[in-house]
Order: sequence, then C-alpha cells, then structure tokens
Amino acid sequence: MPNINLESIHNVIVDTGNILYINDIMKKPNQNTSEELVDAINFTMKECLGYTSMNSQSDKSVVISRHNSNLKISEYELADLKIGFKIFLNTDNQTLLSEAIGKALTLLKVDAINDAIVTLKQKSSEDEKDDLQKIKSMWKVLEDLVEVGKIKQIGVADVEERTFKALHEWAKVKPSIIQVNLATCCIVPPTLQAFCKENDIKLLTHSDAADMLPAESIQNLFGKPLLLQWALRFSIHVKCRGVLTTKGYLLNFIKQ
Repeated sequence: MPNINLESIHNVIVDTGNILYINDIMKKPNQNTSEELVDAINFTMKECLGYTSMNSQSDKSVVISRHNSNLKISEYELADLKIGFKIFLNTDNQTLLSEAIGKALTLLKVDAINDAIVTLKQKSSEDEKDDLQKIKSMWKVLEDLVEVGKIKQIGVADVEERTFKALHEWAKVKPSIIQVNLATCCIVPPTLQAFCKENDIKLLTHSDAADMLPAESIQNLFGKPLLLQWALRFSIHVKCRGVLTTKGYLLNFIKQ
C-alpha cells in the first residue's frame, strides 16, 4: 500500500471512486461483492501512489482516493439521476451512520439522494434473533434525514419478517424498501410479499456477502488489523434509461 506510517494514523478513509471505470474489476463479472470490494480498495491504493489525492489530515487521519474518480454526475441534470446508498454497519452507533451518509453526500457533491438502505452485520448464527432496538436506533437517524430532505426513501436489509413488520408499525417514517438475501432465503415468504404489496413497499433481493470485508482481508490490505467502522456503497442510475453510470465504495477504518 502507499507509504503511510499507520502507527501515527488513527483514522483511514478509502474512497474508491467509480469502479465501473476499473477495467480489471469489470472483467470479473462473477466475483462476489466482498471480492469486488477488496479489488476496489487494492486498485484505489495503487492508483493514489503518484497523486495528491492521498491527504494526511490534522486529526491523524488519512484519505486514500483515486486520482480520477469518474463519478459522472456533472454530465447529467440531477433530476435525471437516481442516487442510492447502502450502508453496512457493525454496530448501531448513530454517529457513525450519520457520518457515513454525510461523507458520501459530500463526496458526490449532492444535497440529497433518492434512497438509503441500512444493514447491520449479519448474525453470527441462525439461532440468533434480530435486535429490534438496534434497528430502531439506526432508523431514527434515517428518519431525521428524510425529514430534512436529505433522503426520499429509506429501507433495511436482512431482517426477519416479524422484525420488519414491527419496525413498520413503530416507525414514524415507514420503510419503503426491504432487501432480502436470496443466499439465506431461497424463496421470499408469501406473507412478506403480501405485506409489502399492501403497504406499497419495494421488495428487493440482493447477493451481498454476509461479511463484506472480513478481518483477514483488512489485514492483507493494510498489513495492520484495522477495524472497519462502516462501509457505504453508492450507485447512480440514469432514470429514463435505467443505466448504471456510477458505482463505488466509501469506507472508514480506525486503528485498533
């Protein structure tokens, strides 16, 4: 990786830019999302070597980003774009969720996005139940962002049906989206399908890895056991054509 003395760095932010312009990643259509993310971080660290896009900051943090991020936003009217975030969290820390979304908005230079989906790191065993209180804690942050016009629609991923229904009943701003991982749920329950139809909720499937960036991968990438605070994937589609123009990741690590 770049010549950074991680002993003096407490905080590392990685901005991959638009990975659709990294040919070596696009040539691997069958890789899973965890492999894609590792490749994206690797290429980001390699491409920032000769540029000033790697900035040490006064708060003992470093930002690692690609020189040419190719976000494509400026080529279109914002009204013609659909911008979405998916935020992967290890805890229900409200500050970290707010920080992730705020930094991504700043990166994309936009004031608002169409939708945001949040997910806590998946349970360690099938017998472990969802923690509804933790989900509610995250939801309050999303609700506040909807109320101030930063996000239009909000949703969750990888929660049990009864948890989702309880969240829907409790929430002030109702979830508009639920994502289900078909790797763990081969068939979406008919009762969940019916509930989503009755309440005008988008029922989506995904294939994201259960652990997007395992500790071993972080160790291999940085040569240090950094702790992933959050990871955010941003995607931008052209509405009228449904074409994906931008996809990338923003991540925050801290020294353990």
